[in-house]
Amino acid sequence: MKDFPRRYGERGWENFDGNLPGDCLAFMYFRQGHEHKSASSPELSMAAWERALEMAETEKAKRIILEDLEGKDWEGDEGGIGTDDLVRVPVVRMAIGEVAESSVVVVLPVCRAEEREIAVEEAPWESGMGGEFGMVQAEKPWSRWVVLPGWAPVAVLKRGGVAVAFPKARGVLPWRSRRRDADEEILVVVDREEKEVAADEGFHLVVSGGNGSGEEGLKVERGAKLKEIGVEKSLGTVVLVVRPPREEEIN
Repeated sequence: MKDFPRRYGERGWENFDGNLPGDCLAFMYFRQGHEHKSASSPELSMAAWERALEMAETEKAKRIILEDLEGKDWEGDEGGIGTDDLVRVPVVRMAIGEVAESSVVVVLPVCRAEEREIAVEEAPWESGMGGEFGMVQAEKPWSRWVVLPGWAPVAVLKRGGVAVAFPKARGVLPWRSRRRDADEEILVVVDREEKEVAADEGFHLVVSGGNGSGEEGLKVERGAKLKEIGVEKSLGTVVLVVRPPREEEIN
């Protein structure tokens, strides 16, 4: 319940009663459903919304949850956000225990952003899980790995997938984030097989002089902007941005 007031302004917030524990829990699952929707995981979205409907206490909350369960679209209701700020790459926040509950998981090599493009290229290009115990197998040793739920954008990666860990989202993503989100660590999942900058609406991992410091570093940039400055190749196409779990979301 203590987290609910801080969610003011988020999609659907006004339809839930922050004084009722059931509505607060329902809003948490309601939000998770939309995060799964962003990550192209419809079955997880439906499961979250069904759970939200079970928790909801007020009729107003139940109505807005049912709209999603029945497939009504949110298109055109962006709360005043400009077209340039709309995110066209899936962004999802992991839930505590989500990996343990997933029937399908994906294992990816991880490199730190400060290791720059050298580590991105050197990370194993082929890895997977095999045998009766699902042991991780890779073409070469690597010190850091991450296990993610089998969300659609990462589940389809056959070769060249890598997760880049940034200590803060601030200055890395080319759209505005809430202050609280901007100070969080994020994982940017990249498909290194797709290096070509082709679509304006695509997002790519590049070396940039960003963050306002004048120092070069890794950054996510829009395809349209890269094409404007004549960039034709990137380190890879961004397929997913993962935010860490928050403990208060289970309170």
